[in-house]
Amino acid sequence: MFRKGGIKNPNAIMNEGPTVVGIMSATIERGGSIDSAVRDVAKNGPERSASLFRAIVVRADTRHIPDISFGLSELLSSLPAEAAAYRRSLHMVMAAAASSDQSERKRMLADASDISINGLKEIGESYSSSLNIPCMMIFGLGIMVPMVLMSILPMLSLGGVFGGSSISAAPIILVTLVFIPAIIISLILSVKEKNPFMRPSSNMDIRYILPVLSAIPIALLAIMITGDIQMSLTAAALVSGAAALVYAIPHVSSEKIREKQEMLLQDSLFELGNRLIAGENYETSIVRAIGARAECSCVADSVNREMGICRGDAYSAIKTSIGKISVRLSDVFCDVYRCSLKDARDAGRLAVSVGRQIQDQDSVRKGIRNKLKSMTDMMTGTAAVFAPLVLGMSVSMLGPISRVMDGVDMGGTSAILSVYLVELCILMAVLTSFLNGKVDIRDITYRLGMMLPISMIMFTLCSFISL
Repeated sequence: MFRKGGIKNPNAIMNEGPTVVGIMSATIERGGSIDSAVRDVAKNGPERSASLFRAIVVRADTRHIPDISFGLSELLSSLPAEAAAYRRSLHMVMAAAASSDQSERKRMLADASDISINGLKEIGESYSSSLNIPCMMIFGLGIMVPMVLMSILPMLSLGGVFGGSSISAAPIILVTLVFIPAIIISLILSVKEKNPFMRPSSNMDIRYILPVLSAIPIALLAIMITGDIQMSLTAAALVSGAAALVYAIPHVSSEKIREKQEMLLQDSLFELGNRLIAGENYETSIVRAIGARAECSCVADSVNREMGICRGDAYSAIKTSIGKISVRLSDVFCDVYRCSLKDARDAGRLAVSVGRQIQDQDSVRKGIRNKLKSMTDMMTGTAAVFAPLVLGMSVSMLGPISRVMDGVDMGGTSAILSVYLVELCILMAVLTSFLNGKVDIRDITYRLGMMLPISMIMFTLCSFISL
């Protein structure tokens, strides 16, 4: 039995809805049953839905339930109210599979796709609006609280507001370097947990952390040479940040090329479909459709080469050549090939239909990413420019006081804030990566490499302004 409301994050299931509907629609359009559609999702579907559908298949195969249709109905009835669009779209798919009228079936499948995409829009808008409060809290904690602790409180203490004794530096350091980052970390984890577009960890290679960790020996060496803590921290942050950026740039460049090729491969589905409808065979059509775009010429050459040496195993040839660009699209091309073995024109119509579904899904996700971009830009700007600007100016304000009165340790204040800005840049790199739905060390390192040098340069320049 599926436990009622047992899904921890219904939004994550909703995010998978259009993909699940697309896979099932492709199976049904090429003549498959609801059983084969469920098995297809269990084998090739997105992570969470595939897990749920695999449970249905296992229970049906072991005779714990009468059949797969019963298991799917049972699963849908157990979904929470937040996943209503997911439930409605799959009920529509089940109805389409049971329909004997081809035009009615296509209409129902189109309606199912529309329902799932509209549900995706709703959760995207809901998530983007829910980010305002946590991001404002991070903004306030990241700038205002350290400024008050490190600048205003010492000034008030010197003015006698707290009596004859001055505030000890230890609790201020503890709050600045430990408590505030801990609160920000909890907010970041909350944002990540609620993000319906989070993808599984794509790369956790610790080699990308090594350039960042090089800051520790560099800082120690600089302190031994110069004896200036702040300048040593600044130098270490600049060198390690630049090294991290240089190390991560090749990955970022290759990822941009892959994403562009993936987008062009989606367009190739339409041309593949038109060629199949016109009567061309699949092997010729796929090479010509992909090779029509200069950016994908290498992919077309790979497909052509793999097709020539695959010895009839076209599935492995497609997965080998296209799977390195997009596993999802390689599965789609395999589905079209499987259908072309029966009827090339039906396969062409399937390619056009699935291509339209994929483009609709990506269009919605792109719109949601654009809405989140303002939030990620604000967080990046906070760590790289605004926080070091405000904190640096706060340090410079203490300059005249330190020349007149004893009790203000300018070097210590600058050093502590330098360490804090490094922490803030790391946290903002993680947050902006999570907002984009990524858990990727390479992406985080790249973002940190962009922010950290700018932040330290900005803080150093502002803190040395004479007032």
